[in-house]
Amino acid sequence: MTLHLVRIGVNPRALAAFAVARRVADDDDGYALHCALIARFGTAAAPRPFRYLPDHPRGAHLLGYVTDATALAEAAALPLADDLPGDVFGPPAARAMPDTWRTGARYGFEVRVRPVTRFGKRVRAECSAREDAWQRGAGEVDAHVAACDRAAAAGDDPGGVDRETVYVEWLARRLAGAALLETAGLRLFRRSRTRRNTHVAEGARTRLVEGPDAVMAGTLAVDDPAAFARVIADGLGRHAAFGYGMVLLAPAGL
Repeated sequence: MTLHLVRIGVNPRALAAFAVARRVADDDDGYALHCALIARFGTAAAPRPFRYLPDHPRGAHLLGYVTDATALAEAAALPLADDLPGDVFGPPAARAMPDTWRTGARYGFEVRVRPVTRFGKRVRAECSAREDAWQRGAGEVDAHVAACDRAAAAGDDPGGVDRETVYVEWLARRLAGAALLETAGLRLFRRSRTRRNTHVAEGARTRLVEGPDAVMAGTLAVDDPAAFARVIADGLGRHAAFGYGMVLLAPAGL
């Protein structure tokens, strides 16, 4: 099926009411939007990955990718679910993406990512008090904190580890085989708390996990068209269902 870029208006007050009612609020509304999209459009039709733009000059909205625009339109035409307080979403507007990508084609890009690395049962000591915001047992750590930790373990100064460089390398690894980074930089950075599923003896629950929240931008060149298509459709990183990882493309040079 052809991949489509969709734009959906968002009512921030209705979204906040939904988040409170479902107890799914976090710093960036990522988990609330994830739940609201499924409640409104269903698991199969809901956009994933998506990017929420709450402060856009033309009004709050999200952009997302879907593989079945017809299913999304059909779901949008159904009556509003009783447990969806207020009309959180406006009508979707879809536009087809290219069916094929050309090797060597250059694009400007922007992507919001959560640059983390996974660790197993071994949890290293803190890199520094300022950066040790990750929690023991969380299962993932800021890639910059991990790089500081490696530097300290090697006897180097962790203060010399550049955050932007670490994140660019993180991004390049996730694009490897699909696209080559020509230029890339850190446009925005903050730390935010997002809500994630966790499983306990009583069943599934959610918890807040603090971590990096970064917007990367630059130019790239398509390396493998099929692999690039999968990256665009699936998103980058493990948090594509929660507002991260959507690669936005534009003509190179803009």
